[in-house]
Amino acid sequence: MKTKIILAAMAVMAALAVPAAAADSVSSNVCLRHGDVDGWGARDNHSMVVNDRFGRKYLVSLAGICSDLNWAFGAGFRGLGHFNMAGSCVDRGDHVVMAGGGVSRMDNNSCWVTKVQLYTKDMQAADRLARENKQPLTAY
Repeated sequence: MKTKIILAAMAVMAALAVPAAAADSVSSNVCLRHGDVDGWGARDNHSMVVNDRFGRKYLVSLAGICSDLNWAFGAGFRGLGHFNMAGSCVDRGDHVVMAGGGVSRMDNNSCWVTKVQLYTKDMQAADRLARENKQPLTAY
């Protein structure tokens, strides 16, 4: 049984393999606009899945102390200049601002965006498979 699980995971990972140049070009064209954010969920302590008002899902990779992400009732993004215009894209270096659920004020400025990419159906399937098999989630 373990062999089948490992083979299935390898097949999913092979399907997700994208040449580095192609991955860079895809992620550079992605724009999650601040004004379009319409829900989110913590994927783990280093990433979150954010929905926009058009039904698209984005995987937002994070760095820093993001431990309160699982407990926050609300989250948003603050641009580097401490402002964000509704039409600007969430980008590398933007801070995650969390509220409610016992979020510590100290940690609320120490979690920032490192990458924004579309959260594809293949990524969702790989995450689902990893959770079902109690395996760590893949870093994308």
